Amino acid sequence: MTKELYFDLSPIFNVPDDVVLHIEDIADLVGMHPESVRRWCRDGKMASYCFGNKYIVTGHDFKTFMKAARVKPKWSRE
Repeated sequence: MTKELYFDLSPIFNVPDDVVLHIEDIADLVGMHPESVRRWCRDGKMASYCFGNKYIVTGHDFKTFMKAARVKPKWSRE
């Protein structure tokens, strides 16, 4: 299976680059609690914008974060 095929099959990577996602949207996509997503933003792990304690994330930044979080097989890390 190629990388392109993997990304095309995953609904997470079908998010348009220019869409604005709210914390709750991302939490629903990844099956996490909204506070976990908020922490990623607050800690700078996921690129985001903050307006009055409300975070928003572009689709491009969300996909970049998810790709960086991908776990690599142990044999390829050595």
